[in-house]
Amino acid sequence: MNFIVMSDSHGSLTSWRQAEGYFDQADMILHAGDLLYHGARNPLPEGYDTKGLVELINKVDYNLLAVKGNVDALVDDWVLPYPLPEFTVVEDNGLRIVMYHGYQHDTDAKRAEFARRFGAQILIYGHTHVPQIKKESGIILLNPGSISLPKQTPKQATLASIKDGQITIFNLDDGQVIKSYQYL
Repeated sequence: MNFIVMSDSHGSLTSWRQAEGYFDQADMILHAGDLLYHGARNPLPEGYDTKGLVELINKVDYNLLAVKGNVDALVDDWVLPYPLPEFTVVEDNGLRIVMYHGYQHDTDAKRAEFARRFGAQILIYGHTHVPQIKKESGIILLNPGSISLPKQTPKQATLASIKDGQITIFNLDDGQVIKSYQYL
């Protein structure tokens, strides 16, 4: 199965529509939380339109699996296709992926320990808005960054793919590969 992995859209319809250009490369879209609200510590992202984003998500038949972020609210559950869980587990041909937003743990070691409890090889998280692929205590940690409010230097909106034993983080604007990791 091929996955497109993204996080921290924060209600940006503009960024979501841009990310849609990559959706046809995937069997499933994984979103690591902070889907709609921008949060009190963030500026409004370009194209902030939570109502428009909700309408799009509900109208288009995405194979989308999303989890709750720290600024996703109960009211979001009422308007999205399903209530957002705190975490989820995805299995594909012996590969086990755990996904949560990431605010739950503040170190990579704690994140890896969380994933290990589920027998996962990969943990997907967001929250920091900084893309990362790293192996920690035998667990691959993948943060796809943010499609709308990047915080790394230089600031680049990013998302990731998991395909054929390869994890790739790429620039949303031009598709340029930023980081890559072969796990098979």
